[in-house]
Amino acid sequence: MKKIYLLFFLLPLLNLKAQTPTCGYDHTFIASGRAGIWPDSATNFVSGTVGQAYLQNVTIVIPKDTTVSGLGTLQYNHVDLQTNVTNPVNYGLPPGLSLTGTPSTFKFPGNDSSCMVIYGTPTTAGSYTLSFSLKVYVVGSPIAITSYTVGYYIINIAAASGISTSKNYDFNVMQNSPNPVINNTAIKFTTPVDGKAKMSVYNIAGQKITDKEFAAQRGDNSYEFDAAALESGIYIYALELNGQKQIRRMVVAK
Repeated sequence: MKKIYLLFFLLPLLNLKAQTPTCGYDHTFIASGRAGIWPDSATNFVSGTVGQAYLQNVTIVIPKDTTVSGLGTLQYNHVDLQTNVTNPVNYGLPPGLSLTGTPSTFKFPGNDSSCMVIYGTPTTAGSYTLSFSLKVYVVGSPIAITSYTVGYYIINIAAASGISTSKNYDFNVMQNSPNPVINNTAIKFTTPVDGKAKMSVYNIAGQKITDKEFAAQRGDNSYEFDAAALESGIYIYALELNGQKQIRRMVVAK
C-alpha cells in the first residue's frame, strides 16, 4: 500500500520531467564555421501568444581559442551562464517560460557546440528584454578572465485572441515562418499606425534582390514572400515603415 501511495506521489513529478524539452541545434549555423550565439541580435527570438505553447532553440558555438593583448593566444576551457541570485530561473523571461540546456549546468565547453531552449506557455502579454550574464574561463586559469552580459534579445508576447480590442501595438517584425524556406514564407509584423511599408530582401553579400511597397494597417500584419526563384543560402530581409526599420535573417534551402 505504501508503494502505491508513493507511486501516486511521484506521478506528477514524472509527468513534469517528461514535459521538459531537449534543446535542438541550428545545424546551418554550426556548418557556417562561425562562433557565437544563434539566433543573432538581428534575427532575435520568435514572438509568442498568451496561452499558446512557446519554443525557442538557441545554439552556442564556443571557439577553440582567443587572442588577448599582452597574453597571446589562450584556449577556451568553458563559458558559464550565470544564474540570477534573486531569481535563478528567470533571466527576464516572460512569466510562464523556463530555460534548460545541454549541458544542463550551462557550462559551455570550448571548441564545441552547446544549446539551450526557452519553453513553456506564456501567461502575461508584453515585451520582455532578456539578460544573460556570462563568464569566460581559459585553460590553466581557475578564475574567469572576463565577464559580460548579453542583453539584446527580446521576446514579445501578444495577448490571447479576443482578450483585448484596445491593445497598444509597437513596430515589431517577427521571424519568417517557415524558416528554412523552400518556396513561400510568411513574415508577420505589428505596427501602431497605418502606413506604407517597404520590404527589401538582400543576399549575404548585401546585394538587393527585390523590394516591394504595400499598405500596412494598425495591428497585426502578414507579408507573404515568394522565395521560389532564390538559390539556397542565407538572406537578409528588412521592413521599413514610417521611418522605422527592422532587419531579420532567413535561410533558403532547396
